[in-house]
Amino acid sequence: MVYKFRLISNEVKGFMRDIEILSDQYFYDFHSTLSKDFHYDSTHLASFFISDENWGKMQEITLFDFSEGTAKNVNLMDKCILKDFVSKKGDRLLYIFDHFNERLMFLELMETHETEKDHKYPRVCLSLLSPPPQILILDTNFDDLEFDE
Repeated sequence: MVYKFRLISNEVKGFMRDIEILSDQYFYDFHSTLSKDFHYDSTHLASFFISDENWGKMQEITLFDFSEGTAKNVNLMDKCILKDFVSKKGDRLLYIFDHFNERLMFLELMETHETEKDHKYPRVCLSLLSPPPQILILDTNFDDLEFDE
């Protein structure tokens, strides 16, 4: 089964992506596709959140486990399959690509359909405008910061 998600941003008006991905692929495959398409560093901390109909965060699926064994139910992208968390039209996700500044994308499952013989998944099937830029700690200029001594 193919899931077709639509992504929008609250930072770039008119930005949109439609991504098709197999229902039995991992969230990590989704993250990798987004990182590649957006030209983001795929090793930068990121998470998906299962969302309610009002875009409220529910369950997190993250790239890295920082709990040091203290959390019992950490959902990792490379262990979680899409169909175990989303399955029907209208299901929503948040994709947090900058945890420090709470920057995110909104994703909605627009449709499901059978795989097409000539297509490789995941794939970008609609691309409008450039995504918001990814801000990395390496891009930050600390020269102007003042420290108390």
